[in-house]
Amino acid sequence: MPMQHHDSPILDPHWEGYELARDDTHRYVWIWMGFNIRLIALSLSDDAFGYDHGWCYARDVELVTKAVAEWDPDTQDEPMGWHKRPTWPTRQAPRRDENPDYNRARCEHGSYFLDNGCRVLNCRDIREHEDRAHAKGPA
Repeated sequence: MPMQHHDSPILDPHWEGYELARDDTHRYVWIWMGFNIRLIALSLSDDAFGYDHGWCYARDVELVTKAVAEWDPDTQDEPMGWHKRPTWPTRQAPRRDENPDYNRARCEHGSYFLDNGCRVLNCRDIREHEDRAHAKGPA
């Protein structure tokens, strides 16, 4: 089943957040996390004890809602617009090979490795990526 978006967010009293959409495997709920909003992917099989994936956004409900509305979790690993990925491993879409440009490697702050780098000073992921590239030598 493709992602089913709700006309209005559904209150989730357990997580104290709002479900925006669901697909065959997960419910996508945003919750307040201090200075951020976190979008969490809750497994339909057992979401009572934790979430599988999470992405932090600025405290802007419209931004998160738009990111989920534009995201295709079947072909796209992660939604757009987040500034921190607090979960590991990185989510991989079941049909990610259909959208290789979108599913390029990103750092934990959402930047694509091969674009303009990361907006976070001394991003560990970018440094490690560059170290691996230097170790390989020129192409």
